[in-house]
Amino acid sequence: MPSIASLPIQHPSWTYLTLAPILALGALSPTPSLPPLVLLLAILRLHAGTIVPRRNWSGGAKQIILITLSIAIAHAGSSLHALSTPSISLFVLALISTVTTVIAASAVALGYYLERAFRTSWALATVFPATWATAWALVEYCSPIGQLATWSPVVQVGGYAWLRHVGGQVAINWVVAAWAVVFADAAGKWIVGSSDEEVIVTAAPHLISVAEDDFPAVEVTPPTPNANGTTTTSHEPSRSPSSTLLLTGLLLALAVPSYFTSDLPTHVAAPNVTPFGVACALPFPMRNGRPLGPPGLDDYIAESRTLQSSAQIVLWPESAVHFQSRNEREDAFNKTQQRMNRGVYYGIGFDEIVHEDSADGVWRAGMRRNGLVLLSSEGVVFEYYKRHLVPIAESFSMTPSNERPTMFTMQLKAPRGWSAPSWAPGPNYTRPVDFTASICLDFSTSSSFAGLPSRPALILAPARTWHTSIGLAMWEQAKARAEEQGSMVLWCDGGEGGVSGVAGKGMHAFRQVGPGSWSQTVSIPWPFDQRRTVFSVVGTSTALGVVWALAGLFWMAGVVRSTFNDRDHGAGRATVRIVRSIRAAVEYVSRRDRRGETEPLL
Repeated sequence: MPSIASLPIQHPSWTYLTLAPILALGALSPTPSLPPLVLLLAILRLHAGTIVPRRNWSGGAKQIILITLSIAIAHAGSSLHALSTPSISLFVLALISTVTTVIAASAVALGYYLERAFRTSWALATVFPATWATAWALVEYCSPIGQLATWSPVVQVGGYAWLRHVGGQVAINWVVAAWAVVFADAAGKWIVGSSDEEVIVTAAPHLISVAEDDFPAVEVTPPTPNANGTTTTSHEPSRSPSSTLLLTGLLLALAVPSYFTSDLPTHVAAPNVTPFGVACALPFPMRNGRPLGPPGLDDYIAESRTLQSSAQIVLWPESAVHFQSRNEREDAFNKTQQRMNRGVYYGIGFDEIVHEDSADGVWRAGMRRNGLVLLSSEGVVFEYYKRHLVPIAESFSMTPSNERPTMFTMQLKAPRGWSAPSWAPGPNYTRPVDFTASICLDFSTSSSFAGLPSRPALILAPARTWHTSIGLAMWEQAKARAEEQGSMVLWCDGGEGGVSGVAGKGMHAFRQVGPGSWSQTVSIPWPFDQRRTVFSVVGTSTALGVVWALAGLFWMAGVVRSTFNDRDHGAGRATVRIVRSIRAAVEYVSRRDRRGETEPLL
């Protein structure tokens, strides 16, 4: 009976075409997880080692089809009613699943060829992670849905969460691919076996192909016929483990900072913090337990008046109210202002019809636009319009904005129990709290808040999703953007089954699912550190430059190591001569000491 280790050699197609789709079901859900994604990628690397050398392109096509089906199954529930009809929804789902799988397979294949182009195991350890991170950064840049439906983990990143401050999603994707290299290498050694182990296979070329040079292809002795008609092939792996061990050590070292940083929320009652209340207005009109229909302007105003007693910021969900004209919008804002307390701000999500083309060609007359205003008792103090529209569902009927979010500073007066001079220095005796905002799908890209002059204390995030799985996926995207900015996000999802809550700064769990208003007290350190995170300053392009620079350093280290280890040519030959000369000199001095030639003559 064949051992488990011999199955990938004797039955590579059956083994890899079974394992990869099963792992894809868990790894490529609407909220991809890091551990199963690492295992899936390791399996695909091993499979590529059997497909590419033997030009078994049909096996690669089968793998793409099976993984595409796994992705479609994992996303079917949330995608079935995403568009006007289930048939269109399923077609778009199949298209997206196929495209992302082809991109992933192409990245694995490209990594395979690049590793052999660099021809050193030290470069092999980092070339594929850089390739993988670059591929998904390009997808994020080009895709209308950003990081959604990509092979990029958003949950269970463990000790690597802090890397979002430094390298964003690029760093997380690099970690995934780097661990896949480590696990694939370990599994490959286990499959091939030790140098004195013989694996009985049929008379065919060996199936495990690895890089050459100091990571040469597996040495195979000539096949020897056996009595049963099979052949015995001895695989002798000759790769030095130094590069894999170094990569493993680097990955473990990258997790160390997580043990020295606190991941707990800031205290809400302490002299060195600034507490303030936030709320999400999600009214649910009903009578005798029966829904009365979607909430209107009056419902949101009544709900906000109740919440404003405990919150300085009351956020409405995306497209909470609809306006047909500018006058209707102004009347609604005036009506809302009359019932607001001073010092309170309402974040009103709305959509309206554009009645004339804008001078810059962004707005088109007759189409709708999706926006958010921050309204105080004195008027509108902040305005933002959605930039990324949901393909098909919104892109045909709405017009996007091209303006990046700005910032607004709320001045908090001394709360009860504080004197004004003790609360903040004069002349205003107020503490500034900086806000910015974005809307739903805008959070799917790491560049959502590029260009902000400083770190925001809070990001307002109205949303409206159509399924709990989509709501969870967008919640995780918003949480990732908050971590990249070193900020908090107030997520208010008005969709059926949507999740809502505050994320970032040690807060990870959503507050509730579905309708129902809520409020919460949050806090920021005082004085607040307005310095931007490293990633918010350098962005994705610089992060990619760093991972490729790391690959270049590993390649140079491999070249130097190979050169000095070469005893017959170049620097290696010179090094051997120097070492031999030093050894001869030491032996000569030792012999003189023994003969007494170093004793004085007088």
